[in-house]
Amino acid sequence: MTTIVLWVADLNRSADFYKDLFQAHDYYLADGFASVSGSGNEVLLHLAPEQYRHEVSIGEDNPIKPVFSVSSIDLAREVAAKHHCAFKAETILHNGKAYLDGQDPDGHIIQVCSE
Repeated sequence: MTTIVLWVADLNRSADFYKDLFQAHDYYLADGFASVSGSGNEVLLHLAPEQYRHEVSIGEDNPIKPVFSVSSIDLAREVAAKHHCAFKAETILHNGKAYLDGQDPDGHIIQVCSE
């Protein structure tokens, strides 16, 4: 399992998004921290200090793009729509896998992958 740590401006919204994306049955949520795991993925969410929350959504300027395994690209699109997240229209096919780029609720650039 791969784990990534993300700073977020809205902890509950981000935890709900990743819970749905990973099809996780539950997640750990504490004051300023959440851990969501499922489908071979784990994301640790830390609430950004209030003075930096406006800077969390960095979009395309982010130097990394985590890739998360999902059961279905179509399901990932449904989750993105439910959580008002922007996912690209084009699915990329490479080496027997489908890839889709998008953004999480805080604007982090992510990619989902399905076989």
